[in-house]
Amino acid sequence: MLRLICLGAALLVADTGLGQGPDLTTRLWHVMEMDDLMPILRDEAVAEADDMQENLFQRGGNGGWQRNVQVIHQPDRLAQLFRKGLDNALPQMDQKRVAEGLTFYETPLGRRMLELESVARVAIMDDKAAQAATAAFVVEEERRSHRAAQIERLIDSADLVGPNVAGGMNAVIAFSQGFDQAGGYDMPMGEAEMLGDAWQQEAQLAVNTEDWLEGYLLLAYAPLSDEELDTYIDFAASAEGQALSGLLFAGFDAVFRQTSYELGVAAAAQLSGREL
Repeated sequence: MLRLICLGAALLVADTGLGQGPDLTTRLWHVMEMDDLMPILRDEAVAEADDMQENLFQRGGNGGWQRNVQVIHQPDRLAQLFRKGLDNALPQMDQKRVAEGLTFYETPLGRRMLELESVARVAIMDDKAAQAATAAFVVEEERRSHRAAQIERLIDSADLVGPNVAGGMNAVIAFSQGFDQAGGYDMPMGEAEMLGDAWQQEAQLAVNTEDWLEGYLLLAYAPLSDEELDTYIDFAASAEGQALSGLLFAGFDAVFRQTSYELGVAAAAQLSGREL
């Protein structure tokens, strides 16, 4: 869930009449190259499904788990869910500031950053690459390097951990709802129990999220100069950066709530040996 946290920085062009309402979500979709992100989201889900299959389906199933994951995460379908989330959240957003925030990504530096983010996101899908990125940050942190300090400042000032953890908890609850609805639990689980289970995972989710962010951001922004990254950090913490981030989080939340619910249903079917 990283495109939403990668909010670049540059001088903003305050064209207050540009890209308001539904046109703003269309502009966001094209400027942020969201069509390129949807297949990456699918591939991430498939990779995670491999790990889930090893841990959750030790007693077998109907063999259709990966097929179900692929169907749930078809890029066109993810795009539809994402855009619906954007459209639903937009009326509550400061549209002027969102439009101003998008201006950066129409600059040469903004285009370059989108490319860096996508390349790193694909690379870090590999477990060994992810572990290497996290280890590299630990080394930089122990050296008290300027780049490590910049990454930490970006995470803190742009408030990247909290919203990602909240989104993760929403996904956990949605999965439990789908799993319960499809009869996956021996005894039905109530909403209060699902919420309690999600809260029990909150602390570990926060640790995992911060570790992942540190490694990913260090890898993604390695080609940037200190000056470019400093400008980026200032923007990510600004009202414009936060407005754009908030709208993107809404899109991701809509995607992950729905797909997590459907994964819960598919997991219950897999355990029982049923076809969806």
